[in-house]
Amino acid sequence: MTLAAAMALPSSFPYRDFVQLTAFVVVLGTLTIQGLTLRPLLRFIRLPPDYTVQNELALARKVAARSALAELGQDPAPAAERLRQEISEALSGAVREFSPGNSHGNVLRRQLVGVARHAIEDLRRTNKIGDDAYRQVEEELDWLELSAGVPEMEGDSMI
Repeated sequence: MTLAAAMALPSSFPYRDFVQLTAFVVVLGTLTIQGLTLRPLLRFIRLPPDYTVQNELALARKVAARSALAELGQDPAPAAERLRQEISEALSGAVREFSPGNSHGNVLRRQLVGVARHAIEDLRRTNKIGDDAYRQVEEELDWLELSAGVPEMEGDSMI
């Protein structure tokens, strides 16, 4: 705003060039000084890290996992047994921070989707399948990849 106001002055305004230069220097100096000193200032005052979101995520994931286990109940299907085992391991602490996207099964699913994508690309490139088949299988792989979740980034923290 300071610079815009200085630039809006009429050309007949006395010392207009000096006012514009001063406004530019003030704006540039303010941004530079504050920008360069903010990180050292935050380190100096040693604000404690805020883990509120991480704690809420951990609580939500535990409750969601327990709910999923309860819903699976005593289903004898092999798929249900695999899910029960994976969720139980996560809840017991075998997995450091349980996240559906970081479960061993989902990591493997994402790897396999990548391999499958390369395979269908080779089929398409060699004209063994047409566009329609390629697009349909690609969509199926997209859905599988989405269901496998997005891996969490390590080291996500606030300043």
